[in-house]
Amino acid sequence: MSDRLGGALARKPLHFIFVLDVSGSMLRGGRIQALNNAITEVLPQLRDEARANPHAELLIRVLAFANEPRWVIEQPTPVDRIEWERLEAVPRGFTELGSALVALTDALDTLDESASAFPPAIILVSDGRPTQSSGVTFAEGLQTLLSNRWGGTAVRLALGVGRDADMHSLRRFIGDEDIPLLRADNPEQLVEYIVWASKAASKVASRPVVGPAPGGVTAVPPSPIGDPVWSTVE
Repeated sequence: MSDRLGGALARKPLHFIFVLDVSGSMLRGGRIQALNNAITEVLPQLRDEARANPHAELLIRVLAFANEPRWVIEQPTPVDRIEWERLEAVPRGFTELGSALVALTDALDTLDESASAFPPAIILVSDGRPTQSSGVTFAEGLQTLLSNRWGGTAVRLALGVGRDADMHSLRRFIGDEDIPLLRADNPEQLVEYIVWASKAASKVASRPVVGPAPGGVTAVPPSPIGDPVWSTVE
């Protein structure tokens, strides 16, 4: 219905959550700087996506994790109000992904229960193998997420950073063999892949209603660019 006939269409919330590894290994080779640059670059493109979609209100949250999860942006915030504050990696910090997924699930519990709501979009970025110093294993955290109504129906994408990224765990997080799993081997690739994943997740999540696992990420990932500096010993 047009504005003239009956006012603006109601926009349903589309929750978009970045889950970002800030463990000690992200200090190597400029990885944390590249991650910050990537998020800084993707936000204007997500703003454009939001303006072009009259049906969805794009709300951003950011969860960082190392020894423990920490909400960088805890409240769902409209993308046009986000001012990015650069992340710092935790020296000698572990990769407690299991605990991060439990914290993520707790946040998903607060979402609207409307059957017609958009599924959330979740993008996980990590450069290592999940550790277990908190008592929560990656498998336990993942099961907690997938058992949640929103976690199980979310559009889940993942991106590995460098040669030490545990691609098997990231594939389990995605849960769909047809969805591309990418690995960035230099800063330029990290930017390109996060931009691609964010735009793809936004488009897919804002189309279907909650139901079976959505899938449907059919956009072609960008071709690798630059030298694979993170695939060599740093």
